[in-house]
Amino acid sequence: MKNKLLLITLSLLLPLTLVGCGRKPSLPTVATEDLGTEKLPQPPTILQEGEDLGQSYLDSFIFFGESTTYHLKSRGVLSGGTATKQVWGPDNGTVNLDSTVTKLRIRYPETGEYLTVGEAAARGKPRFMILTFGLNGAVQNVRRGEDYYKSCYRSLLNAIRDASPDTKIILQSCFPVASNMDMSHYSCTLDELNSYIEIINGWVLSLAEEYELRYLNTAEILKDEQGRLRPDYQNGDGHHLTKDAYRLILQYIRTHGYV
Repeated sequence: MKNKLLLITLSLLLPLTLVGCGRKPSLPTVATEDLGTEKLPQPPTILQEGEDLGQSYLDSFIFFGESTTYHLKSRGVLSGGTATKQVWGPDNGTVNLDSTVTKLRIRYPETGEYLTVGEAAARGKPRFMILTFGLNGAVQNVRRGEDYYKSCYRSLLNAIRDASPDTKIILQSCFPVASNMDMSHYSCTLDELNSYIEIINGWVLSLAEEYELRYLNTAEILKDEQGRLRPDYQNGDGHHLTKDAYRLILQYIRTHGYV
């Protein structure tokens, strides 16, 4: 009887002895989501192809950028034709992305007033804005470096965000130039210029990531096998676009929506 009691006592004490000798008791596994710490997946910065969001989606945009953006108006491819109010810009139709960009006066199409971009954004509160920069001053901007270019772009982004926090901003890739581009005013070859545009597009993509914006890689549908603008997409000067090219771009915007 005493031996039986001794065996029972030892069997009860044995697990405690093993734990005390360094074996840790197993703990239940708790899933991350049970703790409420799992992060939701972030949408991709680069807008992906999806369903066609239609004309009403396209009509909700304001376009601001260089002359290739302003020519959306002269080509008459937006709602309202050549009288569209969706394109912002100064009277000369082009913008340089530099340290003065936030002080530039554009002709606000709703009233004809001259306003800064920040003032226009505060007035219009656009639902979406597409910004497109890269060709103007490309050589100088690459030589000045990434920090300079991004600082100029940040000042523009901050001005728009401060004026209209709910506006969804899309940064669009700059378009390449074609083989017949007049390079007499450039201190580089045509292919070097296109490589500079690619460098700037990379900087713009990283800015979109930094600001949690979206990036529209429209340039991919305009290039030929050499990475140049397709000849049939330019209007004769090597970088301004035909009406068909703009229609292709607008269709790309509709099918790569900000959802």
